[in-house]
Amino acid sequence: MGSNDESGGKKAERRDALKVLAVAGGAVFGCALAAPAAVFITAPMAASQGSSTGGTWVRTILLASLVDGEPKKVAIIADQRDAWTIAKNVELGAVWLIRNGDAVRALSVVCPHLGCSVAIEDDKTFLCPCHSSTFARDGKKVAGPSPRDMDPLATKIQDDF
Repeated sequence: MGSNDESGGKKAERRDALKVLAVAGGAVFGCALAAPAAVFITAPMAASQGSSTGGTWVRTILLASLVDGEPKKVAIIADQRDAWTIAKNVELGAVWLIRNGDAVRALSVVCPHLGCSVAIEDDKTFLCPCHSSTFARDGKKVAGPSPRDMDPLATKIQDDF
């Protein structure tokens, strides 16, 4: 009878050891899943800490290269970043820049209707070639199916280029 008690005690010890190993393994596995999830959730918040809008300024051209009142299409070239890589000097898009004295107004080249690229039609208007939306030089909608004016973009003039 004594040998039965001993084998029963050993079985209980083995069961307890297996329970501890199962719980510890589950905890390690849970932490392994939680760490990438925490980075995924907090990365956008950490990236936007640097500015109030979450964006960065991109240098375009010298103020002196803009003619007063004449729109100029300028490519936006900057570094493009995804989760793991950075591509240097990638053309991200373009903007229309219009100088008025020492101020510069920027308008998106993307038509608000369906995203086509807006071009200059004549001296007074912009034209979207896809569906003939037209816009005045200040970006206001003149005609066509566009639901709104051209989108203005923030600008900042810096002395040190």
